[in-house]
Amino acid sequence: MYDILKEQGVLPLITKIGVETANILLQSAADSEIKIIEFAARSGDSKEVFAQMMRFKNTHNLNVKLAVGSVLNAADAAEYHKMGADCIVCPHIDPQIAAYCNENNLYWIPGAATLNEILYANKLGADVVKLFPADAIGGANYVKAIKSPFPELKLMPTGGVRLEEDNLKEWFSSGVACVGIGSHLFSAETLANLNYEKSLEVFKYLKETVQKIKDQYAAKMVGNKS
Repeated sequence: MYDILKEQGVLPLITKIGVETANILLQSAADSEIKIIEFAARSGDSKEVFAQMMRFKNTHNLNVKLAVGSVLNAADAAEYHKMGADCIVCPHIDPQIAAYCNENNLYWIPGAATLNEILYANKLGADVVKLFPADAIGGANYVKAIKSPFPELKLMPTGGVRLEEDNLKEWFSSGVACVGIGSHLFSAETLANLNYEKSLEVFKYLKETVQKIKDQYAAKMVGNKS
């Protein structure tokens, strides 16, 4: 899973959607070669919507993995796993969720804010840790500061990540593994009026922009070493 996240460079997050919109997003994500998206379970019908997403994905044989975010307890992690989730994403660190995911070989991305929390999540088996809320706790400069003594940290800032190239450049130059982006990708207003063409356009722009920034950063790193 880490290889997919690292290569894609971004985990698109969608939430509070109905079945029709969910199907549009899944189809357009697959058609734009997005390999993984996160469905944040933040509404009362989240499990019903996710079940329909899995049916749609399997029926149409779509090559896109589904992470379920905003998972708050091990019972929900287990239920979403049994429904087909490829990854569990949390806003916090929960040892019981960690234990379930470790025992069932399920990729787990917990949320953390402090260096101690990040290291604790690593000890519980987390490979990538979601830095949340990334902009509110210091942004890219904070990432640089904590990666200085721990350069091997694999961080995914979420919260305040935007589509503008300057913003993405700042994050990737700080050394993040990937970024998470939600409301700045699809606003509530956009989701309310979403069609396939618009969704495809957004996903393609996201993929191309992130890849461009990653290529620029990689070229810069090569130049610095030469």
